[in-house]
Amino acid sequence: MKIAKTPKMPSLVGQWTGSFQATEIEGTLVIDLEELSGHTVGSVLMFPKTGTPVMVGKIWSIYAAPDRAFAAISFNPVNPQFQNLVMWEQIPQVFPNMEIAKKAQAVLTWTDSRMEVHWHSDINRQGNAALTRNDPTRPSELPTQTMNWADFKTHVTGLSPRKYVFRGQQKPWRLRSHFHRTGRSDLLRYTLDDLPTLHRHLSARTRHIFNRQISDENGAFLHLAQHHGFPTPLIDWTYSPFVAAFFAFRKITISDSKKRNAGNVRIFLFDQAQWRDSVVPISITAPALPHFSLMEFLAIENERLIPQQALSALTNVDDVESFIDFVEKLHARRYMTAIDIPAKERETVMRELALMGITAGALFPGLDGSCEELRERLFPT
Repeated sequence: MKIAKTPKMPSLVGQWTGSFQATEIEGTLVIDLEELSGHTVGSVLMFPKTGTPVMVGKIWSIYAAPDRAFAAISFNPVNPQFQNLVMWEQIPQVFPNMEIAKKAQAVLTWTDSRMEVHWHSDINRQGNAALTRNDPTRPSELPTQTMNWADFKTHVTGLSPRKYVFRGQQKPWRLRSHFHRTGRSDLLRYTLDDLPTLHRHLSARTRHIFNRQISDENGAFLHLAQHHGFPTPLIDWTYSPFVAAFFAFRKITISDSKKRNAGNVRIFLFDQAQWRDSVVPISITAPALPHFSLMEFLAIENERLIPQQALSALTNVDDVESFIDFVEKLHARRYMTAIDIPAKERETVMRELALMGITAGALFPGLDGSCEELRERLFPT
């Protein structure tokens, strides 16, 4: 006689978003969960509609039962003036005569895409939330055209200058930040723990000491780290469709481009002019409501920014494509589309881009860029 096994629960890791209702308040709830040393940890961000401060909760561990999980959450409110966490000894000065929960016990039930949360706080308040989780690795659903290189050039040169920004990708993956592509989710932990560590290490290597309390300098610091391979919640864009094409084709070899199943590269077109008219940018990583904010940073210690005609999107959203689709439906506008170009055109594309002055040596000033450009010219494979 075989004993039936209890079905394994799906992983909790990822970004869960939705609405909550609690004693006398309601609003938006975001739970970001990730793995740390074999435990599921993360943050809870509560954004009430009115009346009470934004609350930030930390989950240090989750205890799983066969059909549910239990989490202890410790809370801090957010100072509405400075957007920083208020320590408990400061509560009487910042929020006089306001009763604020310090802790809560929560029960989680979930499937692959939905979660229900019920909690009870230490000030005898109760609440519940219905959340969803999108799969950011699923195939893109973006409106896309397929064009050859000649048609692409004709199309993009006919667009209004600087109305659009562009991004090139080797594959038609969904749009996602480097931070989220690592499998991390908890931007609060990243902001409070990882970035100070990065700042200490980079300060020994840069002539300029970045002041992360100043928004422009913090953005420039993140952009510099991004351009040198450190995962950030930035997504790189460029005002040049041809620079975007370079990045789309850059890592495809000539031999790979000649294979029968070479596929397509993708160029994103984003109507940044309309987006800026519709959406107020947010310049912080966490705690913040879900956002996708276009930013232009200072080129401090970053020689690549200007030749790449670069700007970035700062986002705390894992599935960016779905978030932009939500805003498009909200405003009845189309902000983002894509063009796919056959990878087999790689040799022609890179030759013509070089004639335009778009090479690794130009886009990556320094020894690495010069060697990459010469490898492209002298060792084509």
